[in-house]
Amino acid sequence: MIETLKILFSIYRLEISLLIGFIFIAFILEQKFQFDKPKKWFIAFNALLFQRGFSALAYYVPYLDMINLHIPLLKDENPLVLRVFLPDFVADSIDLVQQIPFLTFVYISLGYGLFIRYKIPKDRFIRYNVMYSIMLISLQGIINDMFITFIETIILDSHIRATITLVSFFLWLALYIPCFIRSFAGKYDENKFIREAVEVHLGRDGPDFIWWDKRRKGDEKK
Repeated sequence: MIETLKILFSIYRLEISLLIGFIFIAFILEQKFQFDKPKKWFIAFNALLFQRGFSALAYYVPYLDMINLHIPLLKDENPLVLRVFLPDFVADSIDLVQQIPFLTFVYISLGYGLFIRYKIPKDRFIRYNVMYSIMLISLQGIINDMFITFIETIILDSHIRATITLVSFFLWLALYIPCFIRSFAGKYDENKFIREAVEVHLGRDGPDFIWWDKRRKGDEKK
């Protein structure tokens, strides 16, 4: 555990230092000038930043799992593609992923057991994206097994393997990029079937909860 924390800090030490520095400066300024409205704005801004950032981060582990599968078949034939979509911090994260067995299982167990079952955090948009990513990584695991079996047993030519892998990689990117953009923008999926499937797992947030596609009788007259 200590070794894992050391690795995490070595990878994200700049980001962690900037975050701590930003919070420290904001605390000093608030104590010195006794802000009121700016303080409320600061709290609201950080809450929004946390919501959008954590929602986007929900797709990071599934994305790492996806790109980790494609690396061996892309690194020789298409190194430029990996260079574009595999920046240093992603490469460092993949090194960490490869050191933790069953990471996807741990992610699904913690994600569903903690965030979905016990409704932590209270923000529904965050839990929506966590549940969406869990469904995505579950589907991805099945497709990945089929893809590996297909590549290893049927496709024998290395160049054709790399080409098929490249197509598969871009298809997955076409799925992941909108997820990151949507979570940063604070929007739900417009596909009603997908959203219904995710919302069913989230359940009600309270006795007076109104489902996303329902309206109170009084609101229908407006």
